[in-house]
Amino acid sequence: MSIDGRIATKNGESKWITSKYARQDVQVFRAKSSAILSSSSTIITDNPLLNIRYQELDDKTLSIIPKKIFQNPIRIILDSQNRVQPFHKIIQTKGDIWLIRLKRDQNIWPKNIKQIIIEEHQKKININALLKFLGESKINNIWIEAGSQLSGFLLKNNLIDELIIYVAPKLLGHESKPLCIIHKNLKLSNSLQFEFQDIRQIGPDIRLILSPKNSI
Repeated sequence: MSIDGRIATKNGESKWITSKYARQDVQVFRAKSSAILSSSSTIITDNPLLNIRYQELDDKTLSIIPKKIFQNPIRIILDSQNRVQPFHKIIQTKGDIWLIRLKRDQNIWPKNIKQIIIEEHQKKININALLKFLGESKINNIWIEAGSQLSGFLLKNNLIDELIIYVAPKLLGHESKPLCIIHKNLKLSNSLQFEFQDIRQIGPDIRLILSPKNSI
């Protein structure tokens, strides 16, 4: 994100705010995860692959995960309105992809794509039910790459164990899209607070690793 906490311009442009070094560092965290969680909004806006570029992993990670046993983490996409379609780039990649939905569609999907139905809450996917399902599926280390709405919801509901932020030395201005949206009338006394666990420079950017200090 930018130094003023923005993850995209007003028109949704985000490639690239941070440097290639930050993006390479992200590959390591993806590789260490059981799954990558994102939303249909991110798929529609960015059309990402959300896979791991094996050649960009550092030597330590490569020694732990030899290429012959390497596989992408499960990619989990929240898609309550069935907006993700077979033509999106992520669908063309190898590895398991779970589309989390309220009802199935009639599209013909590749064999690695699963439509998983989760109960609704206020016409949206019930996140607590989803997390329970993921736990039962032995998925307990989830890397989240999402936009302002989903990130804000997870933070507000104290569902994040660790926050990893890459900060680029750029300003995007107040009309650009924020890191998260928290629909709550906060005061400083009950704001979301974190503790720094690690701060280091990654190329021209700064990587922050934080853990929640309290909940609201």
